[in-house]
Amino acid sequence: MKHDGVSVSTVGPGVYHDERLDALLSITGRMDGYLYRCRNDASYTMLYISDGIFTVSGYRPSDFIHNAVRDYVSAIHPDDLPSVYAAVDAALEARRNWNVDYRIVPRAGEPLWVREIGGGVWDKAGELEFLEGFVVDISDRKVVEDLNAQLVLDLKTANEELSAQKREIEVAKQQSDHSANHDALTDLPNRRAFHNELKSVVARCGATGEAAGLLFIDLDRFKEVNDTLGHEAGDALLQRVSSQLRSILRSADFVARLGGDEFAFLFSADTELARQKAVRVAERILERLRIKVPTPNGAIQVGCTVGVAMYPAEAADCDTLIALADRLMYVGKKSGRNRLVTASEMAPQQPSSRPRLRKTA
Repeated sequence: MKHDGVSVSTVGPGVYHDERLDALLSITGRMDGYLYRCRNDASYTMLYISDGIFTVSGYRPSDFIHNAVRDYVSAIHPDDLPSVYAAVDAALEARRNWNVDYRIVPRAGEPLWVREIGGGVWDKAGELEFLEGFVVDISDRKVVEDLNAQLVLDLKTANEELSAQKREIEVAKQQSDHSANHDALTDLPNRRAFHNELKSVVARCGATGEAAGLLFIDLDRFKEVNDTLGHEAGDALLQRVSSQLRSILRSADFVARLGGDEFAFLFSADTELARQKAVRVAERILERLRIKVPTPNGAIQVGCTVGVAMYPAEAADCDTLIALADRLMYVGKKSGRNRLVTASEMAPQQPSSRPRLRKTA
């Protein structure tokens, strides 16, 4: 009929309700899944489940209605039940929907993955009356998700392996660099490292106007220790000497084992203070390296002789500085050992006088 030019349906509310139900059932039939509603009782008695359950599980909807043949829980993979119960319980407690993935065990074939989104229905008194939801087949999507997850895991593993290999390479390189520049016995920098450091210090001092001091150190009576007690005792002595030299170092100083029982101590300082520091350090070295080595025939009193040379006051370059410190050290050896020798003390003397050498008590 028409009212004021507007068509008005004469269809009753029951017919309209049937049309909505037919539409809902039609839409549900097109889903790769199913809808359900069950009571909130001990058996979760199924009141409605759509035809899609047959497509997914191979079981007829009538098998589940009022739990005639089976209850719905029996179709869920037993390994997944704890997670399903946990998700539903947590959602009901918070009065929100649950969203959970689990496997359905079909009448025939392998288990397949579904995703359920559901919720509770409460009556006017606030009592939970029904559980309802929709379930969709996500098997194909799950395969892709699992592949993606595995790919991410594989990539993470590969990155970790690459990182580990990179660290191993870096450690190996560091060890190689360390070995190339350090003495194996004492772990002090070796002759190669000493020459590189000397070039660097001399270049820096040339630019800043500072002075560099080089001390050449040679042990006294080291050969006697080796000959009397053997090379193991000699090695132990060299390690002890290295430890004593390290104890003198400041952060900017440098000490190296040049080979055998020869060592070098290198530092830089203000020009006016450098010579005093060189003598002071040499005296400390003489004191620290007075070491008594017990033997069956009495102790061997080990000491050292130190040649002290300064850049640029006494030598204009690295080679000249090394040659001077080495020569001064040998002068001290020939003059009785256990002493330090500086270039100033080797200045020309009157014919009747002898070179001035410092000897410790």
